[in-house]
Amino acid sequence: MAAQAIHHSQQTKKNAHNNLSIHCVLVREMIDTGHEDTNAHTNTLSCNPEGIVISFHQASMPRHCSFHDRGVRKTWQNQHTEHTQRFRSQSTRAFALPMVLWTIAFLTGLIILVAGSVSSWLDEESHAERVFHARQMALSGLAVGLNPRIRPNDPALIQGDPKDPDGESFSVQLNNEAGFINPNRCLAMSDRVIFERLFDKWGVSKKDQEAAIDGLIDWQSPTELRSPNGAKRAEYEKMGLVGYPPNAPFIDKNEMAMVIGFAPVMKAQSKWDHYFSTFNPGTININYCSPEMFTDILGLTPEQTEAFVKLSAGPDGVSGTEDDIFFNDINQVAQLMGVSGLQQQLLLNYFGTSGNIRRIDSKGTYHGITHHIVVIMGDSRGRNILSWQEK
Repeated sequence: MAAQAIHHSQQTKKNAHNNLSIHCVLVREMIDTGHEDTNAHTNTLSCNPEGIVISFHQASMPRHCSFHDRGVRKTWQNQHTEHTQRFRSQSTRAFALPMVLWTIAFLTGLIILVAGSVSSWLDEESHAERVFHARQMALSGLAVGLNPRIRPNDPALIQGDPKDPDGESFSVQLNNEAGFINPNRCLAMSDRVIFERLFDKWGVSKKDQEAAIDGLIDWQSPTELRSPNGAKRAEYEKMGLVGYPPNAPFIDKNEMAMVIGFAPVMKAQSKWDHYFSTFNPGTININYCSPEMFTDILGLTPEQTEAFVKLSAGPDGVSGTEDDIFFNDINQVAQLMGVSGLQQQLLLNYFGTSGNIRRIDSKGTYHGITHHIVVIMGDSRGRNILSWQEK
């Protein structure tokens, strides 16, 4: 019995040593791997070789345990602190990287935005500068055209090459509004003949002619009485044109395009506006009108028209030069044309030799930008400006 008790006591001590060794190894592994609950495990209860229940820190550890001396706790605390600091450092670095990337992306976007704004501003400034210079070129051409001694084909009216995309230039066209038909004058006299002759020459049907002429009359008529084929306020309002017609003369020839019923005329003759002007108070000045007036209104043949144009062009045969012949008597013109009957009557009714209303169309270009200035002068000296338009 005594031998069994001794053997049992030795076996108990041996088991206690083994349990403590296992517990020490587990704790060491927790410390090495940085387990967060190490402190909790080091406070668990273990058995010393004598079988007495004590805390781990108070246990008498065997030699084969790797941290049996008093410096074990200090070493473990240092390792735990080092691990914690390392973990915090890694967490800080992990958080800082997205912030750096986001900041770089934000600054890149900001730089691109600023660069785009600056580029747009520079483009606008460059365009504004080119527009300014183009207008200056147009004004230069206008100054040349205002000279009453300048003829339509004078070389001074063209400077530079308008087709040069990197250059600057101006070109001026001189016309005379006295050579056009004043629609207000004809409509005020209820004269439909000149419109009928033009529209018939342009190929407008009789029905469309009546609608167009009645529409022109109703535009100016001071009453609300509608012509048989015309249009008044009710018809214009149906088309969304509130406040029309104004029941007043045309201020500008382009208003004729707004008349209900005038569309077939514009379709038949795309250059219809080259025949009319609201600035000519009288008859058509034969010295300034286009050859088309002779064929479309008077009904002259192309051969008759060409012969008269060459005669009026003077010895050099070029119109718009200093040797042009200016006529002062419309009856003399009728004799030179060789017209009689209806043609002569039309010539005397609608043509004359007076009137001088200069039209100066100056076009300036600068590095691909074009600017137009159109000025209508009421006299040859340029003292009375009837119209100034820029585009």
